[in-house]
Amino acid sequence: VGLGYSNPYLSPFEEFQRYKTHPAIRTFLEGGKRVSYGARAITAGGLMSLPKLVFPGGALAGDDAGFLNASRIKGSHAAIKSGKMAAEAAFDAVQAGRQADELSAYPDAFDRSWLKTELYRARNFKQWMSKGLYLGTFMVGLEQKVLGGNVPWTLHHQHADNETLKPASQCKP
Repeated sequence: VGLGYSNPYLSPFEEFQRYKTHPAIRTFLEGGKRVSYGARAITAGGLMSLPKLVFPGGALAGDDAGFLNASRIKGSHAAIKSGKMAAEAAFDAVQAGRQADELSAYPDAFDRSWLKTELYRARNFKQWMSKGLYLGTFMVGLEQKVLGGNVPWTLHHQHADNETLKPASQCKP
């Protein structure tokens, strides 16, 4: 469930429970035994939602920074690459006797990396998909499959996800 939903009564857990009772899904689960339970939150805004990567004494890498390629549902390779770039910047800072400053070499390395190139090509995914399944699928396919992500436009997020939430008084549970 994306965070851009409007009804504050929506419960992702309850929706998942309801999904599991659908006839097309239920047959795969009946008689099974749950061995564990978990939930995940992912930052999926892509390149257009990346925060500042460094701050005095620290850095954000991997999914903490938002390096998920949501259009391909890929992130492990990005976590490894960003962690490596951050570690190299930290190592160089320690070698130079610098402590608690900003590791400017890390965002500089990101700007020159294949990771930024990959995320740049997928930069419009979430924005297109927010316009609906059919238009989003068509435009993402056009941009990424036909044009290889090399398009002269960049779509920007229209609003923060939390701004779509309506007051409870306007919604039904």
